[in-house]
Amino acid sequence: MDSPSQKLMISLVFCLAVFFSASSASAESVLVRELCRATKVNPECVAALNPDPRAAKATSHLSLGEIALQIAAENTTKRQELLDQMLVDPNTTSSWKPVLKTCKAHFETAARQFSTASRELGLDAMSANYDVWMASDEIVACLAFMRSSKQDIPPLVTSCNYVKTLVSIGDAITNRW
Repeated sequence: MDSPSQKLMISLVFCLAVFFSASSASAESVLVRELCRATKVNPECVAALNPDPRAAKATSHLSLGEIALQIAAENTTKRQELLDQMLVDPNTTSSWKPVLKTCKAHFETAARQFSTASRELGLDAMSANYDVWMASDEIVACLAFMRSSKQDIPPLVTSCNYVKTLVSIGDAITNRW
């Protein structure tokens, strides 16, 4: 039914499609690798950006920067939602709740700072860098409040460390790696 030339043509088209999609994807992921090498947290950077398909589709440093800062805002919001869940969980230690409530507000502000940095990046990288560092200050304030309250909340420490990774990514972006 199918002639050998038709099979050959179909095979050739398929191979070319696979080749071009693979080379396109690897070219795009080069941007992620370049960005992550410019951070102090290369493996964590890759782990933060790779799961989001938008990062692999970035076509320029600017577009990857905007996407990475959007990812930072979204992931910081997800961490804030984790704090919300802990606050309503009846199994959460009661002495943790004031710290969680305070830190939730810090995470909310940090997420807004990342979002603002994403919008500003193409217009004013210095302002975007300032916003990234303001997000960092929010996380530092959260950790300081936890220490001053003499509490050790492992999930909160983990969340803070993760947002610090996002700050490192944001810093590399806004300093035009």
